[in-house]
Amino acid sequence: METPARPGHARGRRGRSRTCPLVADRIGARASGAHPRTGDPRREATSTAVVESFTLLTDPFEPLRVLPADNGIYFAICSARARCPYPARSTAWPTVAFLPRRQALELALRTLLETSVSIVVVALPTAQPVWVIFERDDLLANIDAPAVLDQLARPPAVINRPLRDLVGQLTRPRLFLPIPILPPPDDTIYAVSLFGP
Repeated sequence: METPARPGHARGRRGRSRTCPLVADRIGARASGAHPRTGDPRREATSTAVVESFTLLTDPFEPLRVLPADNGIYFAICSARARCPYPARSTAWPTVAFLPRRQALELALRTLLETSVSIVVVALPTAQPVWVIFERDDLLANIDAPAVLDQLARPPAVINRPLRDLVGQLTRPRLFLPIPILPPPDDTIYAVSLFGP
């Protein structure tokens, strides 16, 4: 199966944003310490503007949702000593693993609170491409983001059932599988929800 293009490496008319590495460094520096197995989430960051949109299938009985990609950022969380963003099976995490989704949520919240981006896409360190797609209006309207960031500031190894439940609640419906389409379209990336509405 062909691996779909990552936003920063998709064919397109627009180039890499010069601000993405700066934003990633600034946000990643304040993010909780990296877990030894997942590594540093700042390893790869790029603009999503290399495509025009993300086309999402969230419910087979509803129309496709089209998210503009002109004001977004893409992060890849990388396993230590592994190819980024999609490592070999021996270093890959399961799709529903807590720690990578926790890092994805923290990166998204910090990015949405500290910048004006409207979408944050985080590639998880899974063997097959899996993204968590956060929309500003959707995520920030439903939570107290500073309070969630305070909870995420605790050491990642601490077992905290309410935090695990919150991370699950905020990331599980936002998990998407990018669909490889040949030839790849220049203007959009298609993705299907892993767990439905």
